Amino acid sequence: MTRIFGALILIVIFAVPAVLGPAWVLALLAILVIPLCMFELFRVVLSGNARILGWISMVSSLPYLLLAYRSDMAGCLLTLGVTSVVLMIASLFLYEMNRGGAKDLVYAMAGLFYPMALIGFWVLLRVGADGRFWMIFGLVSVFASDVGAYYVGKNLGRHRLAPRLSPKKTVEGFIGGICLAVVLGYATYLIYNAVTAHYQIDPLTGTYPAWLLAVLSACIAVLDLAGDLTASLFKRDFQIKDMGHLIPGHGGMLDRLDGIIPVGCLLYCILKVAA
Repeated sequence: MTRIFGALILIVIFAVPAVLGPAWVLALLAILVIPLCMFELFRVVLSGNARILGWISMVSSLPYLLLAYRSDMAGCLLTLGVTSVVLMIASLFLYEMNRGGAKDLVYAMAGLFYPMALIGFWVLLRVGADGRFWMIFGLVSVFASDVGAYYVGKNLGRHRLAPRLSPKKTVEGFIGGICLAVVLGYATYLIYNAVTAHYQIDPLTGTYPAWLLAVLSACIAVLDLAGDLTASLFKRDFQIKDMGHLIPGHGGMLDRLDGIIPVGCLLYCILKVAA
């Protein structure tokens, strides 16, 4: 239930303005949210004397997201490459001063991809063809996956899915999440298509077959679970309850975005291949 409540908070605060507003609103929200997620991650994984590496990674999120907003994939890759080199050089100085080591470098570089680059795919998705629809589709599918998994798992769950990472998750709940994501994902397409066609507001430029929407919804449910378990992996490994404390009783921003983080990448890449 906590994940569902957290998802509702995200929908009200972030998803609604990002979906209803122009693409630059999402880019602005990402510029605010991604450094916060990175800060929560680096606060946990980096040693105190090596936090400068985290700040270098966080600063790089600004040019990365501005380039993503312009759909400049080459510029995004250049940002990741240059920042990685800067981190490598900075870590050498830190090691000589006995203030950091190889693990700090690896964690700082990993933060460039999780969460920064993965969340950045949502911006790339939004500025692409039918970006508004795919944002809504992705968010609804994630929410449906969480709701389906929770209620089916609570009432019918018998077989534990990942007992070490998340003992309460069940195979039955996972299947329920996939089924509801597929149903609501396709319903989102029908409703969006009907509403935008009727009012002639940002209508779909493409036609998407039911099988593609079903496959995408099912894949989103799988990645939603993977993102959630990845956050659990960090918590188990570093023996903490939450990644942050932004939302009292519900953890930090990274805790609330864990299932959403990899979904934008999936949608962007599959749609690029299918286009």
